[in-house]
Amino acid sequence: MAERSAGMRLSIADPADRLFMAAVAVWLIQAAYMVWHVDSWLDEGLYLIKSAAYFSGQVQPYSPDDATSYPPLYFYVLGAAQSLFGQSHLTGRLLSVFLSLCTLFLLRRAADRCLRDRLAGSLAVLLYAANPMIVAYMSTATPYAIVTLLTLASFLVATETKPLHPLLQTAMMGVLAAALVLIRLNLVITLPMFAALHLLVRGDAPKRALATLAEAGLLMGACLAFSIAIFGHGLLETLTFLPGLSQILWRLTDVGTEMHDVLTLTRSPTDLQFSWTAVREVVNHHFLQLYPALLLPALPGGLLSVAYFRRLPLACFCAVYFGVMTLVHLFGSQSYCPPCLMAYANYFLPFAAIPASLFLMTVGARIPASTARTGLILFVLAANAYVASKSRLGMLVPNWWSNPIVNVQSLAQSLKPLLPDGRILVLSSKYQPVQAVWIAGRFVEPYSVSLFPNLREPLDGLDPKTLAKARHALQMRGFRDTIALVEDLKRPTAAVVLQEGPPLGDMLAQYLGKPNAEQVESTLHERYSKAGVASGSNTTVSVWLPK
Repeated sequence: MAERSAGMRLSIADPADRLFMAAVAVWLIQAAYMVWHVDSWLDEGLYLIKSAAYFSGQVQPYSPDDATSYPPLYFYVLGAAQSLFGQSHLTGRLLSVFLSLCTLFLLRRAADRCLRDRLAGSLAVLLYAANPMIVAYMSTATPYAIVTLLTLASFLVATETKPLHPLLQTAMMGVLAAALVLIRLNLVITLPMFAALHLLVRGDAPKRALATLAEAGLLMGACLAFSIAIFGHGLLETLTFLPGLSQILWRLTDVGTEMHDVLTLTRSPTDLQFSWTAVREVVNHHFLQLYPALLLPALPGGLLSVAYFRRLPLACFCAVYFGVMTLVHLFGSQSYCPPCLMAYANYFLPFAAIPASLFLMTVGARIPASTARTGLILFVLAANAYVASKSRLGMLVPNWWSNPIVNVQSLAQSLKPLLPDGRILVLSSKYQPVQAVWIAGRFVEPYSVSLFPNLREPLDGLDPKTLAKARHALQMRGFRDTIALVEDLKRPTAAVVLQEGPPLGDMLAQYLGKPNAEQVESTLHERYSKAGVASGSNTTVSVWLPK
């Protein structure tokens, strides 16, 4: 235990500790800036608004009124933070900054264990912490920080050969596995990889390792079963939507059918077709060019870790893990959002820092120390200056001086006098109107539309029974069609907030078709009258009150 405590102390006299402290300082300086200057987007608003509603009990997730295909755990973590410190972007972002700061300490510990060199471990943290794109994502009210933290914690627990107590290790492995699945379903692929890793490091006691994995698996299953008992069939459908598993289940049971029906019985003009050209574009512009200081040395570092497998097996695992997770998210996102790899990469980029550090330390050992230090500094500065350019970081930071959240707050202030108390339905193709209504202190209807690609129509020619099945699947998986939008407008609401320009019919036509869009617009004019207009954040919205 004394050895563990000593490993946690930092000394300014230790070069490795100085490098680590410099990395933490670089991270905090960037995070302090990013919290105020990163633009918001659909997902951040969704997590902020839904987490507050779920935690307060205003809305029941996986219910017909708020069908969501997201696992629930992060909503309640963020909701608890907002309950304690107030509902705002700042609360969620500061929570992520705190979690990501903890990630840096876990990353150093993981890199130390993998590379068996404290200076190399600190270098891995610096390579990770210096990238402005990583810091930007990790400073938003989204699950990137907590997922990264839990993944590194899982790695450390799985590779611990001298746990404080075997049962504690088993419990932590099971709870962490369940937490990862209940935050992001795609991370289920990590479970067999961490299980294999545990068997690798406990090769001296394979029976004990298998028993630990079996017990951890039972605990994870119990946690998931308990969660399903709380949230019901909707969570079960969400957790079973995995390639392969969902196809097996929907053939044998009624589980897994809803998302299958959405994909096979409905359509959207924004549905994407797989394209190798799109894959190459994403890898180049939304991956390699955004994280060069990590990825350029990580690629040869991964090959080097394979060569050093007998001496550094954990470093090799990190390289393999990073490669597998990159491929899973690269090809998994092709059907709905190919560029999203630039965001999803933040779930596993810490594992790239370890082979990257291995490569740079190997090269540095073969050249004079002063040359190595100078070359490293110039490489990190040049690579991250490239990332910070307007054409790259501009995707998250529109400009260096303005605060996008203040702009949304100005829209909220303009809206507030026009909004009555009660439930507000929002129809918009931008995130700003929905978030502005929330900031104004009003309740946003869960079936509001802020992403028009979520609009889908049943296929033509379906018989009545199949059509009803398709519409049920759309409702339960959080999509809307023409009939659902018309029904939403007929529900009792205090007001409708509508994005101005282009007209509603024009916005909806490309997703629903012109006749259906006209039907929705006609229902709006039939049941509501325009009461006023508010502007802010380069966005204009109108407020419609019931007639």
